[in-house]
Amino acid sequence: MTINIEDKDLNSATCMDVLFVRKNEKFVVDKSFDIKYLSPIGRYVQWKLENNCWDDYNELYHAAKLTQDLKKHADVWFDTHCLFRDDLLTGVLLIVGGDLEKLETKYGIEDESLLLKYFHISDKGQGYGSFWLKSVVIPYYEGTGFKHIYVNSSHKDSFPLYMRLGSVIATYQQMSDNNLYCREGSCFLVNIDD
Repeated sequence: MTINIEDKDLNSATCMDVLFVRKNEKFVVDKSFDIKYLSPIGRYVQWKLENNCWDDYNELYHAAKLTQDLKKHADVWFDTHCLFRDDLLTGVLLIVGGDLEKLETKYGIEDESLLLKYFHISDKGQGYGSFWLKSVVIPYYEGTGFKHIYVNSSHKDSFPLYMRLGSVIATYQQMSDNNLYCREGSCFLVNIDD
């Protein structure tokens, strides 16, 4: 599935705002949610299948479930950040705010904090994620008074990025979808008011 930014009216009631433009890239945030925004995650799951990298964990299923669960909490909100390259959706990340203590129990959550969930970019290892977080997402939320972003990840390739931005505050283990593998994860705290 390919989503073209032209399919989305940036001036409509969807609450989609362009936060930053760089060459052929548009970094946007949408206060509403469209399931199509998860297509970069679906492409990642498909890549794992096609490249014999299946790890018994379907990120698309879990991200879709998370968005539906979040909608059930009146005291929790989430923003969908999208990266469009050449007007095609190539990246997505979710930022969750509100009463986070009911969502996260691995560690205590400080006031004025956010959770980063499901951060996927089709072109991995190109520095897009680091730029997106440091130059677009963090300044956006710092400008609205937030001080911390918590991130949980079991994708070891993402650990160096989160370590550059913050520090490990906890570790965890979880079984894969069909109990085939034990996934090792780390929890990171990023201080955005530094």
